[in-house]
Amino acid sequence: MSGQVRAIATILVCALASTAAAQPSEAVKKADALFQEGRRLLDSGDAAAACPKFEESQRLDPGLGTLLNLADCYERTGRLASALTAFRSAEEQARGLGEKKREVAAADRARALESRVSRVTITLAPGDRPAGFEVRRNGAAVPALDVGRSIAVDPGTITIEAMAPGFTTFREVVDVATARSNQQVDIPVLTPTTAGPPPDDHTPIDVPSPPRPTAAVDPGAGRRRLGLVVGGVGVAGLGAGIAIGLVAKGRYADAGCDGGVCATSADLDAANDARSLGTVGTIVGGVGAVAIAAGAVLWLTAPKARSLEVAPTASADGAGVVVVGRF
Repeated sequence: MSGQVRAIATILVCALASTAAAQPSEAVKKADALFQEGRRLLDSGDAAAACPKFEESQRLDPGLGTLLNLADCYERTGRLASALTAFRSAEEQARGLGEKKREVAAADRARALESRVSRVTITLAPGDRPAGFEVRRNGAAVPALDVGRSIAVDPGTITIEAMAPGFTTFREVVDVATARSNQQVDIPVLTPTTAGPPPDDHTPIDVPSPPRPTAAVDPGAGRRRLGLVVGGVGVAGLGAGIAIGLVAKGRYADAGCDGGVCATSADLDAANDARSLGTVGTIVGGVGAVAIAAGAVLWLTAPKARSLEVAPTASADGAGVVVVGRF
């Protein structure tokens, strides 16, 4: 095979490989644009405007670099608790990715913030908690493990609530104005409402079942995507094979070998090169045809989608979970 034929074959292989390469999604492109805008704002000193850019970029396309920039932005705007959480998360991600330099940098920044953040400690008065008892901070439930321990918070107004069905809600507003502020909220024993005593353990309780969450499962999605990629590569290969065959046919005709008999040695060489190029076209086209068939098989044999519904149930007789599937 001549050098010219080998060069053409190399170009075709590269073209086929580029056809299968995944293009960045619109979400990734938008995330990158937001990140660049956040960096520009941060470099110009407008950290308050930069933080929302990094937050949206991280939501669209989470990345370690974006998370580190977001943590730095939080620290510059005085949201030290958010910065501490972000740096700790970045430290864990960097450790998992084996990026030692970023892991150490995030850990150092987090340690420097530990003594600067404001904290709030929520304590409960001794006594039994009524059924359905819950503590909330700014509307969000406080995990049981956080009750009684110092919680890092950003400066601002914080509303602490304690509630339970049949009891008066306790509410206290805390103003965290500066860094290194340490405040404590003591939640007393809740008092029953005037509507009547709360239900005791012997009173049947009918708990309405919440809407059943449906977890859609599509086990064949990955195989169908692979089928599309393989089929696309096959279409490109088949087209390339046909194009090469047409070029080879034209070159053989130009060689002027009538009935396989060539007038000169130069015509013979040209005819041989044309035959070699035709062989390349046949191989490339054959590989393309096989790829198209393989892509079709992958698509047609992909498993069907199914869904599962998981619903908790509760009544006076007990509680349980119902699982319903559709296939």
